[in-house]
Amino acid sequence: MKNKTIMVLGADGYIGYPLTLRLVEKGYFVIGIDNCHRRACVANTMKSVSATNISSLIEREEILNHIGDYYPYDVDANSETVTNLIKKWKPDTIVNLAHNPSAPWSMISKETAENVLKNNILNTNSLLWDIHRHSPDSHYLTIGSTGEYNHTLNVDIEEGYFRFDHKGRTSQTCLFPREANSIYHASKIASTYIIDYLARLWNLKCTDVMQSVVFGLYTPECDKWHDWTRLDSDDAFGTVIHRFVVQSLLGEPMTMYGHGKHQRAFLSLNDSIQALEIAINNPPVPGIVQTWNQLSEWHSMEYIAETVKSVIKGARIESIPSPRKEFTGGHYYNYVSDILPSFGYKPTRTIEEEIKYMVKVVTPMLNDRKRKILKSVIKPQVQF
Repeated sequence: MKNKTIMVLGADGYIGYPLTLRLVEKGYFVIGIDNCHRRACVANTMKSVSATNISSLIEREEILNHIGDYYPYDVDANSETVTNLIKKWKPDTIVNLAHNPSAPWSMISKETAENVLKNNILNTNSLLWDIHRHSPDSHYLTIGSTGEYNHTLNVDIEEGYFRFDHKGRTSQTCLFPREANSIYHASKIASTYIIDYLARLWNLKCTDVMQSVVFGLYTPECDKWHDWTRLDSDDAFGTVIHRFVVQSLLGEPMTMYGHGKHQRAFLSLNDSIQALEIAINNPPVPGIVQTWNQLSEWHSMEYIAETVKSVIKGARIESIPSPRKEFTGGHYYNYVSDILPSFGYKPTRTIEEEIKYMVKVVTPMLNDRKRKILKSVIKPQVQF
């Protein structure tokens, strides 16, 4: 029996590279697609750097080829090259991580907004058409966002689909309501509806993961090879835990937005990879999109800041007005998350463990040049 062929789009990304490492180590035949869009956005638009020292594409290719079967391509996700690769290899699973993942970056300008819309929506559409035409048995797996939902909706947030009662009648199954709070989230919502429609139309096998905020650096493979993924902390690509940790290591205050009572869901990098591997090994039945809420815990921003403060000596908190149009007070917040545990998923990493690990890995890498650059970009500037 041949090893499964997996195509990973966004193989150089924050999640994509650790996932690729794991798949290659486990004997999968992996085709990696990445045009270094994330590297370019961070370096050129944000004028920033990763807090970790990240290997070049050539260095990563050497490591992956040393481990197993890996074939990289430096092309766009919706390029003719990708179409031809799908036609030739007919991958068992196509993992689409080739989305611009930043809400603030999508709101910098008309140009960045259009870039996100084209990149995220057209990539989704192109890949599904390629699967339909050339490899209809392939499993399409992608990461959506828990940010597609309204966090202050005041009801339990179901896993993708639900039924509701209205004026004495019960609905058929339909998508749980979405509500964007950035152009980025609008692009993810649009992608969700495209996946839902084309899966029903063409009887495709699709998994659309509503993923929470991913944090941390640890995976056994990254630790083994001492080759860590990127850790951004700039205004656009720095998610809250990463931003708070790097701010504290730089001697800067953690910039907590507003009251800090607003809650978000979180998932460690290692557990994100675990969940994606579960999805790869459990394709859905054709024609019905498999959707789950992918998270391990949820907390207020105040809790996150206090947790970082408890781990990093001298860390301090500064409450500032939120640069976003968002509610920062307390609210009801509960995600239904039953499907992933039913496949055997169990969280392996806590926020505290990951903060300690990030401090251990990042601190020796913060030379004077990197400190200077990060200090200049770490405070919020994009307002929306």
